[in-house]
Amino acid sequence: MSGISNATLWWDEWQMRILVAGSLLIQWFLLLAAPMRKYTIPSWVRRLIWLGYISSDALAIYALATLFNRQTKTSSPCHTGFRASSLEVLWAPVLLIHLGGREGITAYNIEDNDAWTRHTVTLVSQATVALYGFHKAWPGDGDRRLLWSAVLLFIIGILSFCEKPWALRRASVKRLASVDPSVAADERHKERSKLSAAWYLFTELNKKPDRTILSENDKLQMILFDRSLVSAAVSIRQKNPSLSMEDVMEDVLGTLDPDMMKNTSHWLGRAFGLLYTRANVVSTPAYLACHVLLVPSLHATAIALFATSDKQAYEKQAYDVKMTYVILCFTAVLDVFEVPISGLLYQVLSTTKFPALCETLPSDNLIDAVQKVKNPRTKLLIKFARSLRYNGHFFHRDNPSNLYGKVVGFVVSDLLGCKVLGLDFASYRDTNRMKNWALKKLEVLFDKGYKTADPNNVIWRSLRELPFDESILRWHIATDLCFRLIPPPPNGLDPFAYTYRKCAAGISNYMAHLLNCRPDMLMTGSRQHLFSEALRSMDSMGRVVWRSIEDAEDACSKTDLIRLAWELAKELLDVGDDMTRWELMYRVWVGLLCYSASMSRGYQHAKSLGEGGEFLSLVWLVIALKGGQTLADKLQMPDHEEATQKAIEEKLNLLELV
Repeated sequence: MSGISNATLWWDEWQMRILVAGSLLIQWFLLLAAPMRKYTIPSWVRRLIWLGYISSDALAIYALATLFNRQTKTSSPCHTGFRASSLEVLWAPVLLIHLGGREGITAYNIEDNDAWTRHTVTLVSQATVALYGFHKAWPGDGDRRLLWSAVLLFIIGILSFCEKPWALRRASVKRLASVDPSVAADERHKERSKLSAAWYLFTELNKKPDRTILSENDKLQMILFDRSLVSAAVSIRQKNPSLSMEDVMEDVLGTLDPDMMKNTSHWLGRAFGLLYTRANVVSTPAYLACHVLLVPSLHATAIALFATSDKQAYEKQAYDVKMTYVILCFTAVLDVFEVPISGLLYQVLSTTKFPALCETLPSDNLIDAVQKVKNPRTKLLIKFARSLRYNGHFFHRDNPSNLYGKVVGFVVSDLLGCKVLGLDFASYRDTNRMKNWALKKLEVLFDKGYKTADPNNVIWRSLRELPFDESILRWHIATDLCFRLIPPPPNGLDPFAYTYRKCAAGISNYMAHLLNCRPDMLMTGSRQHLFSEALRSMDSMGRVVWRSIEDAEDACSKTDLIRLAWELAKELLDVGDDMTRWELMYRVWVGLLCYSASMSRGYQHAKSLGEGGEFLSLVWLVIALKGGQTLADKLQMPDHEEATQKAIEEKLNLLELV
């Protein structure tokens, strides 16, 4: 029993030191780990960050409760045993500062922003308890310098924990969705009009003043919460008749330059910051004044007061004096230098091989999944996971590192290279060459004498008549069959044919990944069970490795789903040359990908950014910023509305003149 008694006494003595040190370590961990969330990191690292995020508040609150419980016991005349140090009371405001959280990780999930009222109640109650407990526990004859040091730290703590619910509220879905950026833009335009004469005096005669109507944050706010940019342009034009429609459309749209990779990374980074960090408050005058002037001076003064205070009364508590120095100094560095440290970490991460947010192409492959299910080494584990309805990454196929660059380069060059404004991406299934944006470049497909020009053949029926999720699954199986059965010739493919082949297979596996793991992003109402049912249907095929078309045809004839996919594959195999075949499949997949992106909800992409992001979000952002028809446009600006058509026609005419 003596061992247990000694352990209890040791814990009573060191408990508060361990709790406060643990809270400080978690805050530093969150500071160093927060920048990683803008990059594609392993899932276990992301879960570790989540664990640190949820445990930071819990540990600080528990430490506060433990602190004042110890002080209450110490002040009780009936208490015997270990006496708590009065210096521990000085740690209470430091724990309040920790409760305020970090600038780079205000929210972990998008739902956290809507819980700002709960955070407010929790923080106010904890601040009240901390102040009351400090008042009751502080000795009446305590050093005045220590008291003033604690008061200054309380001021910092109250400011710090006020910022968290403020930032959460400004990033909440309800608030962002209820604010109309076009109204704010109209007010900004009126203010600019008042200052136009003064602006002219301070600018060169040949320099036009900035006529930006919607800021980047305005546009992101509208896109993320399913507002139509075209409707915003029409609304701004109606409120400001002095502005030409060309100027309004030029500002609202046409924001992407040829250097797309850097441009979209910038936009996605801003979207992430708007929703999951304090980027929506750091530029406000109140925040800048607080963190540039007030907080650093308060920290410096509090540390100086503690350093010059009388510590003779704490000679027997040397550990607590040293602990207080460490806590005050490291918390001050954490608060004052958080932004520069985060900026340095972003620069370091940008030089690593970690891809940025949404710059990966995850993939699932159905035929590979059959091989894994039949493999004795992985069969039992996969069946157990599937019984728990966990899809996971069992069927994930690793992509070469350069595949993402090839796919995004080809896909976005198609988007930037055509007139996207007002384009309905559903036309990928149209047999009319003039209307089909995805396949119109493939002239041979529409030649009268060519087999695939028949609108009743398997290729057109698979695009025109099937539900979208079934079309994805059938084209995925057919593309993979073609990929396996027709390897590149010994002397290699034409460079363009090779890239079409890799991109078609990459997009096919990525769309299968969305159907299996993220059906909500693929399309509203997409059925994930189609992938599982196809997997069960293909179980009877065994661990087949096709070496010839005859072997594949024999294996695929056993189930209806695979038989229909094989009919599509045979139609593709009959296409004359490799270049035409792979370009056809690539352009079909681009049509499916862009249609999925255009019909997805902005809220799903906003939520996905907090979970690591998806490549589909990048395509969706390009489409929205280039003025292609999105779900918001279809719902808010129907095709028959004259204002929409007039705005689009004027913009198209302007582009043709340029």
